[in-house]
Amino acid sequence: MVNKVKFERDAVVRTASQLFWQKGFNTTSTRDLQDAINMRPGSIYAAFGSKEGLYCEALKDYALQMQNKLNTCLAAHSKVLDGLTMFVTQVLIEDQHHAPSNLCMLIKANSEFGDDQPTLKTLSQNLLGQFEEFLSIIFTKAQRQGELAEDLTALEYARFFQIQFTGLRSYLNRPNSNRLAAGLIAQMFLSLQLLK
Repeated sequence: MVNKVKFERDAVVRTASQLFWQKGFNTTSTRDLQDAINMRPGSIYAAFGSKEGLYCEALKDYALQMQNKLNTCLAAHSKVLDGLTMFVTQVLIEDQHHAPSNLCMLIKANSEFGDDQPTLKTLSQNLLGQFEEFLSIIFTKAQRQGELAEDLTALEYARFFQIQFTGLRSYLNRPNSNRLAAGLIAQMFLSLQLLK
C-alpha cells in the first residue's frame, strides 16, 4: 500500500511538473491542476500543503530528472565531452517535441519569481546553484582526463556551458531553426574546447 501511494504521488508530481513547466506557476490555476492531476483542491492541499508546495516538489523533480538524464548520458561514454554532447543533443533535438516548453523549467522559474515570492525565488536559485556545482564536478573530471585545458577553472567551464546551453534552447524556439541544431551544438563544444 505504501509503494502504491508513493507511486501515485510521484505520478502526480511529474504531471504537475509538466503543467507548471508549460504555463508557469502564476498562470497555472487550481482548476488547471485539478484537471491535469485528477485531484480536488482539498486533496491537493492535504497532500502538498498548497499549490506552492506542489510546485516546489515539481521543480525539484524536474531538476532531478535533468541530473539523471545527464548522468545516464555520461555513463554511456568514456569521455565527458561525448556524454555532455549526447545530453545536449537529447534535450535540444530528440526531446524537443515531447517537452511542454523548449525553455528550461529552472530558467523559467528563476525569471518568473520576484521578491514578492521569496520561497519560490530562493528555491529556483538554489536549484540552479546546485546544478552549477554538479556541472563543475563534471568539468573537473574532463580536465583531469585531459579533455579540457586547465587554464580555466571547472566552474568557469560550467558557467560557459550553461550560458551556451540556455542560449541554444532559446534560439531553437525560432521557427525553422531545427535544421541548425546539430551544427550549433558542434560549434558550442568546439568553442568550449578552445576556451583559455
